[in-house]
Amino acid sequence: MLTPLQIEAIEIEAWENMFDAASAEFKEQMNMYYVKVGGGICLVFGKHPVVHFNMIMGLGLSEPITKEILQQVEAVYKKANQSTYMIHYFEQMQPANAPSIFEEMGYVVKGGWERIIWEKQPVKPLHTERNITVRLVDESTASTWEKFVLDIYKYPAHDWLRSLWNVKGWTHFLAYENDAIVACRSMYIGKNNLAWTGIDTPVPIVMTNDLVPDRILFEHLQKYCIDNGVEYLMADIEKPSAERDTVIYKQFEELGFKVEYLRKLYRK
Repeated sequence: MLTPLQIEAIEIEAWENMFDAASAEFKEQMNMYYVKVGGGICLVFGKHPVVHFNMIMGLGLSEPITKEILQQVEAVYKKANQSTYMIHYFEQMQPANAPSIFEEMGYVVKGGWERIIWEKQPVKPLHTERNITVRLVDESTASTWEKFVLDIYKYPAHDWLRSLWNVKGWTHFLAYENDAIVACRSMYIGKNNLAWTGIDTPVPIVMTNDLVPDRILFEHLQKYCIDNGVEYLMADIEKPSAERDTVIYKQFEELGFKVEYLRKLYRK
């Protein structure tokens, strides 16, 4: 069984790799870097208020969260002149009274992401009459993939995203329906036979209620994991339910995923 530290470490590794892959020119242009604080990491994207690129992960795992650590986090973003950022927190983090420390420092919970995990097992294919196929991004489709993602997200990530298509560890999957791209999802395979998936769009339930393309993408991700020795795949449900009984939970359960914990998103 994986520990929370192992579970979070693969996503942190993926984000570090993603930031490292950006060109020096792009990093300077966007004031983009990361800083290690309190056993975790602060991602900094100083020139644009994108919380996905300005987030803090991994606090409270190798060392407890303290007021002083949160002050260090705030100093990182103050130096970058970036007021938009969020901190991941879940109940397994230390200390047990961490929520009161966040509250004392003026943070409030603004949303959450459910951390889910797939352990290697036979893939359960979806039987559908829709003509959906999946292809890997290559040099000839890298620009098309980038355009599809950024047309939806509107993030200032041109060239940076495209440069990821052939970075070691990354594999990018495109779902086509009748020769038109309808969804995409990326996967990073890192240390210890662990993988994380992100850069997905449209995000299920958040951006679309059509879950079939992402379901089929996941089947291909799982087959890729099996073929490449991956034991565990981490993902997220970005619109959680307190009862954990909505259609997105059912879909991931059918795919063999289990809910591990809810990551609350603290912001000011």
